[in-house]
Formats: sequence, C-alpha cells, structure tokens
Amino acid sequence: MEYGFFSVRSTCVYVRIKAKPSARDDSILGVRGCELLVAVRVPPEKGKANAEVARVLAEALNVSRNEVVLKLGSASAHKVYSVPLAAVAALGKMAGEA
Repeated sequence: MEYGFFSVRSTCVYVRIKAKPSARDDSILGVRGCELLVAVRVPPEKGKANAEVARVLAEALNVSRNEVVLKLGSASAHKVYSVPLAAVAALGKMAGEA
C-alpha cells in the first residue's frame, strides 16, 4: 500500500527520504512532495550523513537504529530506507501533518 512518502510491504515499510546534510540541526522537517525531508548536521562524506539520517529517522519512529536500513540512494540526496512495520503509526502521523 502506498501512502505518499512511505509504502507498506509484507515484512517492512519503505520510506522515501530527501536528505539535507550540513544542516543547522538534526530534525525531521516534514513531508515535501512524496518524500520525508530529514536534516542532519554532518556533511555528506563517507556515508556519515546516511548513518545520521538513519539515526534521526529511528529516533523519530521510536525504533532501534539497527532496524533502519538504507536500501537505495547511498550517494544521492534521494534515498529509500526500510523500517519495521511497527513504525506505520508514527509514519501515518507524519503524513497527517503534511
């Protein structure tokens, strides 16, 4: 099932992310189009921003950092992360704020 910036699959949820590295603060900035905008302070070098996006996303969804997995877009600002099905309620709240 598709819900704007996330897709529910049988075993996980795929979340489309637009990463904003080198930002002033680490935060979820909201939904922009069909992506969740995530700002992180670290620069986009050697995967550091990807790891920080995963940490911020895990914290916002109240899931373990190990359960947030980058699936697509390691060298792009546009990314897809896999998160557990338990995150659907939190993602739905974020979608409602759009």
